[in-house]
This record gives sequence, structure tokens and C-alpha cells, in this order.
Amino acid sequence: MERIIESLTIFMFRALKMGELVNMNQIKVNFPAIDLADNKNMIAVQVTTNASPAKIKKTIESFEKINEIGESLKDKYSTLYIFGFCKASRYLTPSYCKIIDPSYFVNELCDKADEDMVQDMIDAIRRHHDYTSLHPWSDKDSLEIILNIINRNAIKHRMSCEGSLSDMLTGLKEINEVITKGTIQRKQRSKSISDFKDQSMVKFMRGVMDDLSVIQAIVNKSKVNQGDMVYISHEDMINIDKLKAKIASDSSEIARLNNIDITLNVVDL
Repeated sequence: MERIIESLTIFMFRALKMGELVNMNQIKVNFPAIDLADNKNMIAVQVTTNASPAKIKKTIESFEKINEIGESLKDKYSTLYIFGFCKASRYLTPSYCKIIDPSYFVNELCDKADEDMVQDMIDAIRRHHDYTSLHPWSDKDSLEIILNIINRNAIKHRMSCEGSLSDMLTGLKEINEVITKGTIQRKQRSKSISDFKDQSMVKFMRGVMDDLSVIQAIVNKSKVNQGDMVYISHEDMINIDKLKAKIASDSSEIARLNNIDITLNVVDL
């Protein structure tokens, strides 16, 4: 439990841009007083499930303890955080010491009002939890959301009808992002492929990702002198259209199997 909390704490500090913490116990087993530290920013963190008065007192004493060469951790780190993950007691501490609990991170997010930081924090928490047990979307609901995102111009239009190759690639990247992460431009839209339990849906999404990868490869090889200009041959345009048609057909079939009222077609204008 402690190791999971320590790992989560590293990512939460990073999300708030408070420091790049390193687990000191990986450098030295049973590192005294602290668990995590950022030497550059002079930050030290003690992580515990219960920051009781006794725990706080012991941590501060160890932090201030002078070693055989006349130095202490206090000389190296200007700030000490004692993070009580489940409980943090009130305790009179030196000015360099801050007793915090999870609400501290929520308040920091509210004060900073930075959407990227909020998403980074969500990502950190998801990374350290079995997210499927908390997720509000069923497999079917999430699949329907993903199918509606696939059912856009990037897939529906044949290459002869594409107005902007850049717009098409952006659309394809959004499909890949919503499948792999459940987000579009980092905003939550669905759950990710790793959160699905239905293996037929997982197989479908993996197939779509494979097809998108081939389309991207065709575009990449068609770049002129590896620059921004792209010349796609007639043969490759046909190949891309075939891949789009396959994605549309596979999407329609998985929708039918799950009683979702969506039919995808690649169209000529």
C-alpha cells in the first residue's frame, strides 16, 4: 500500500508542477525521515497512511538529526511535506514543514485553475487505480461514443472528396486518441480500450487502430523530401479509401451486434 501511495504522490506533485520527486528508498533501503525528494528544488516528502502526532514528531526529529559529519536533511531540503494519505493530524510544526492530506492537492488545483493540471492529476490517479470499478460508462455506452466519433468526415469522405489532408489527419488522430485514452484533446469523452471488458469490442478497436496506423504510414511515405508537402499517388489514395471502407464496415458490424443504431458508409460527393 505504501509503495502505491508513494508512486501516486510522485505523479501528483508532477501534475501540479511542484517538483520532480525521486523515491529515496530505491536509492537506499529505509532512507531516514523521508520517502521522496527533489534535490534541485530542495523538496522532501514523507508519505504515510496516517500522519499521527507521533509520526509527525518522529519524522521531524529524524529530519533535523545531525549525522557524523555535522549535517542534517534539513540542511539539504528547504521544505518538508508530511503527506497523510488517509488522515493528517493537526500538529505544531516548524515553518519549513507542511502537514498535508489529499484535500491539499484539490485546493491547489482550484487555485491554479489550470485544465491541463487537472487532466494530469486525473491521469495520475487512473494510473494507480483499477479504474474499471469506478467508471460510469458501460462498454456499450462507450462503444457508441467511439462509433459516433469514427462516423465523421475523416472516415466518411473518399480521398477524392477530402478538402484538407491536415483536417483528415487530425480527425484520424482524434479517433486513435479516443480509443487509446478515452479523450479528445485530453478532454474525457469515453473510457479507453484498456477499460473495456467485452473482448469483441476490444478486437474491433485494435483493428481500427491498425488500419489508422497504415493510413498514417502511407501519408508519411508520401511526404515530399520529408517536409510538410504531401503527394499521395492515385494507387495510395485507393488503398486509403479501402482502409476507410473497412473501418466503416467493421464499425457498422460491431454496432449491429450490440444493437447500436449507427451505420457508417464511405461516400462520394
